[in-house]
Amino acid sequence: MAGQGWSLLALLVLALPAWAPDPYGEECRSKMYPPSGPTFKGNIPTYVINLDLPPSKRWDDLMRDKKTELKTVVQNIKDIANTFFPSGKVVDIVDNKIAHLTATLPYPFNEELQGIANSSGIPLG
Repeated sequence: MAGQGWSLLALLVLALPAWAPDPYGEECRSKMYPPSGPTFKGNIPTYVINLDLPPSKRWDDLMRDKKTELKTVVQNIKDIANTFFPSGKVVDIVDNKIAHLTATLPYPFNEELQGIANSSGIPLG
């Protein structure tokens, strides 16, 4: 009889994880649109990229609003590269070669990148 009690207890202990909720499981959410609640930070702005403008001026409005964020992204990429290659040589190579690589892109892409660099204040090398 005691053996059956231990078997039942062992079975119960082994079955408990099956009844426990999955800590990594996804939660089904409904009525999530339009966004609201404590994490809602506001509407996402819309930008119109006017392709009738010269390529070097197309991104000026966006860069005027997002230059700080773009500088942060570029710095984060450099920091990550320097984490893996602490000598800084990789960042220096990219900085020195990017201007040449940009010049080899076809029109209008090369002028658009130069315009983004001018508007944001981030040099192309």
